[in-house]
Amino acid sequence: MAKVFTQEEREKIKGQVVELVRQSGRETLRQLEAKTGATRYLMSVLARELVASGDVYSSGYGLFPSEQARKDWQNARKKLSRAKVKKPAVVDPDLIWSLPDGEIRRYDSRLNIICRECRKARRSRLLLTPSCNVPFEPF
Repeated sequence: MAKVFTQEEREKIKGQVVELVRQSGRETLRQLEAKTGATRYLMSVLARELVASGDVYSSGYGLFPSEQARKDWQNARKKLSRAKVKKPAVVDPDLIWSLPDGEIRRYDSRLNIICRECRKARRSRLLLTPSCNVPFEPF
């Protein structure tokens, strides 16, 4: 059965809740339950009392010190989510080829350049020999 808190203990927990919310900027009811040791029901009742008195601001995302703090927190979340969307482009190693001078570039299909490994393949040499000046070198 749940522990029955006296009025003094409830006031003490309210003070803890206000202090925790001001320190961290945001606390959920579950976090407050874990930190204060109060039950979920008691925490929801105390949160409603604190919101009614104006000590904290309640939102669907938890308890905040003020409404402005909630807006700041939401804007920060939006900025973080936008930053996560921009992922760095992963370069496929198969699309990179090396020039004779040692410079490394991505394969450009507009240049239609055949990479050295493909050119050295036996089948490619058989196809390329009659049409271009690639010397045919047997293995």
